[in-house]
Amino acid sequence: MNYWIRLALKIFLTLLVLVGMGTVYLNADLTRQFESLSWAVGAKIYARPLELYKNAPFSRSQVLYELDLLNYQRVNIDPSRGQYQLSGKSIIIGTRGHQYPDGKELPRRVSVLFSKEKVTEIQVDKGAKLDLMRLEPLMVAKLSGVYPDREIISLNDLPDNFIALLLAVEDRQFYTHNGVSVKGILRALVSNIMVGRFAQGGSTVTQQLVKNLYLSRERTLVRKIVEAGHAILLDLSFSKSKILEAYVNEVFLGQWGSRAIHGFGTASIFYFGRPIRELNEAEQALLIGLIKGPSALNPRRYPGLAIKRRNLVLRLGFEQGVLSESTMLKAVRLPLNIPQMPADRVGRFPGYLDLVQRELTKEYKGQQLNQAGLRIYTALDPQVHRGLLEGREAMIDSLASRGLDPLGQAQLGALVVDLPTGEIQSVIAARDDKSGFNRVLDARRQIGSLAKPFVVAAAIEKDSQLNAGTLVRDEAIFIEDELGRVWSPKNYDEGEEGVVRLESLIANSINQATVHLAVSIGLSSILDRMAEYGIPIGPTRPPASVLGVSEMSPYQVASRYQALLNQGFVTSLKAVRMVVDERDVILTRRPFAPSRVMSGAAAAKVDHMMRVGAKTGTGRVFGQAYPQILASKTGTTDDGRDAWFAGADGRRLGVAWVGFDDNRKAGLTGSLAALPVISRAFFHVHREDRSAELPNELRYGWIDPSGQLVGPDCPGAQKRPVSSENAALAATQCGEAIRESSDKEGWLKLWFGG
Repeated sequence: MNYWIRLALKIFLTLLVLVGMGTVYLNADLTRQFESLSWAVGAKIYARPLELYKNAPFSRSQVLYELDLLNYQRVNIDPSRGQYQLSGKSIIIGTRGHQYPDGKELPRRVSVLFSKEKVTEIQVDKGAKLDLMRLEPLMVAKLSGVYPDREIISLNDLPDNFIALLLAVEDRQFYTHNGVSVKGILRALVSNIMVGRFAQGGSTVTQQLVKNLYLSRERTLVRKIVEAGHAILLDLSFSKSKILEAYVNEVFLGQWGSRAIHGFGTASIFYFGRPIRELNEAEQALLIGLIKGPSALNPRRYPGLAIKRRNLVLRLGFEQGVLSESTMLKAVRLPLNIPQMPADRVGRFPGYLDLVQRELTKEYKGQQLNQAGLRIYTALDPQVHRGLLEGREAMIDSLASRGLDPLGQAQLGALVVDLPTGEIQSVIAARDDKSGFNRVLDARRQIGSLAKPFVVAAAIEKDSQLNAGTLVRDEAIFIEDELGRVWSPKNYDEGEEGVVRLESLIANSINQATVHLAVSIGLSSILDRMAEYGIPIGPTRPPASVLGVSEMSPYQVASRYQALLNQGFVTSLKAVRMVVDERDVILTRRPFAPSRVMSGAAAAKVDHMMRVGAKTGTGRVFGQAYPQILASKTGTTDDGRDAWFAGADGRRLGVAWVGFDDNRKAGLTGSLAALPVISRAFFHVHREDRSAELPNELRYGWIDPSGQLVGPDCPGAQKRPVSSENAALAATQCGEAIRESSDKEGWLKLWFGG
């Protein structure tokens, strides 16, 4: 008998040692994992910040729009952080602050005064004037990849009493138990016996954290035992505050497609669009209530159940002494106020985000973007994007009402670019905001009459005497290729003027005159120069290239038109301004490196011809919509398959393509389909006149309707850029300009066929 007792004792001691060794190992491993705990914080992508200063060209309504985008709340008392108050012509704002690469913008209360669509003064508390302030930039996306994106917070970031309300619902003995609550387990056991299945687990906050971090979600007794053991070890090794901080950043609170919402910081932005410190008691209670079942209590799908659970949390908070009765009663009467789409605006800019990601992949690895906590500052302008969206809706409604798109299948690609810097301020890649084929970057379509300004620019570079008044034939022309095939283009309206001014070729998009011009200068040399401008010509070099059979994307068109409207200079188009790591070190700042691809004289002359197009030509609906001097060009391909429009003021260029993905005959025109998209993009922003400055080799002269240089007082005289030597020629009387050489007469004979 003693033998069996000794054997049992040895086995017991051996098992005890093994259990002890396993516990020590498990504790060490758990401690190591928890101490090294970090979340894969993806890169955050920001729009441009709103900068306000004296005489800044922003109206009161524009600033209110941006405050709404940032989910600031309007109040009727002195605003706190994340709030604003309207006071006469002023807006009083409780700013949130932001850590910018060049310094920290502190949260503070500022008063912004407006007059005549401008900011006239900015004051801080006690009346001190402020030279410059920046709102925090709108976060438009998080690059989370395969990892859950997180808005990491500390306990100090939580509102007062948030932890008390959380524990009143989830773990009332948190500060007294050792990771496992015996009362909770017994209460859950009784409940499970009554329902006849494993329905409740009696888990503490510590156990929930262990389950989320290390274990599966299956409801089995074995998993609960392992979970309890882990929780006890975790509680022994770490402080309660450390455990709580991990919990508030890890707890699962929702799903949006493939995007998992973990942590209260992330959930606050996702559901309400505001940092958690700005949430009221009802909003806090809703988030806490979601812990029980984020899918079953999804406030967007099941608002009734979500309100019921929220109100239960509020009543428990009152019963536990966390909330006063008046606070609880006020909170339960509040509506949810949760938008159907994520309130953090993530996913609202798919076309622009695609562009940003393509730029980033050239410089960073995907894993680095997902984990390094980068801040990516872009040139996205919410005001421009707002107008572009409105333009898209106007286009869709217009085509539908005219019977041109009865099935709602027309697509578009549009972008707006800052001309001097090449920064891309907005991108719309489809008729909706679903991710997919990016028509701005990847759709190659014939550009139609958008090619004409490049034909004229190439001709002007060949002969500097050409100007807006130069006369060009507008009549039938026949070109035979090496195989004997004859090409004879027609004008859009199939009419002929006989002879037109050079600026009419662009302004009214005249096909036959364009071909006559190219042939007269030398078709081969014109095609060569167009290729140098970046217009695809192709190995067969078809003559129709001068009328736009070349296929390009809207992005490519914008990059080429930048030269026409930026004095012949181009710089690489870009969306990303700079990339900053979590230590505030600037990793990348995109350089500003302009280069000349076109003579300044050719660009200036063509620019002015495009201004005529915006005033009286095919783009006149755009030019007449605003009081500023604008420039534009429409484009339409055969059978109306493709509609194009390029429009610019003194600072911005917009390009839009509208058509069908299957390249069907559609009866579209640039002025009907594409122009409204770009025109609206200029509605909500400060517009500038096209520049009146000319390069040194040009001066302004006066040209009469027949194309002759005349005096400024002559009938029909129009001010246009001409070569300096021509501008210096005096006009003895209207219609009889002095010519110093017979070369000028030779040009007239050339255009008239003499």
